Amino acid sequence: MEYILSLSSQTKGFLLSLGFGLLVGVIYDLLRVIRLCFTKSKTAIFIFDVIFVFIASISSFLFMLTVTDGQLRAFIVLGELLGFFIYYFSFGIIAVKFTTKTADKIKSLFKRIFTFIFAPVRKLFIKISAKTAVFIEKLRKNVQKSAKKSKYLLKIDKALLYNQIDKNRIFSKFKRKNESDREI
Repeated sequence: MEYILSLSSQTKGFLLSLGFGLLVGVIYDLLRVIRLCFTKSKTAIFIFDVIFVFIASISSFLFMLTVTDGQLRAFIVLGELLGFFIYYFSFGIIAVKFTTKTADKIKSLFKRIFTFIFAPVRKLFIKISAKTAVFIEKLRKNVQKSAKKSKYLLKIDKALLYNQIDKNRIFSKFKRKNESDREI
């Protein structure tokens, strides 16, 4: 471990950090391809940016552990940032066009794979839903018939036991009998 870094080791560390910054830019584009394969929403952009910052910070820490024995040096951080921005504004512009095309191809590939895998499941689901629809329609017709029949089965007659007037008379007789039993 050197306390005072020589100019050659500083230059070597700076150039390594430039290369590492380029590598971090490539990781950013790889995460962009993954994000574009699934969604383009603002929340997905935020989540993937947080993931990128987490990956970049851990890898930068590990890089500094190997190059400068864990010492934080400004020229290393500057080299990483400069390498990232060199990649982002030069190769990154080309990579944006490439990543969108790649993401579209990956989406179509996934779509074909899922179509191939889930086609039998889809056909089975369609058959089951058709049979279920027929069953539900039969059930609905039976319920309607039962509702019509129930209207004709109930008879309205004043002399029947379940008539409201008869219920009052029965209950009043029952109360009088119970009250006389209690008094004794």
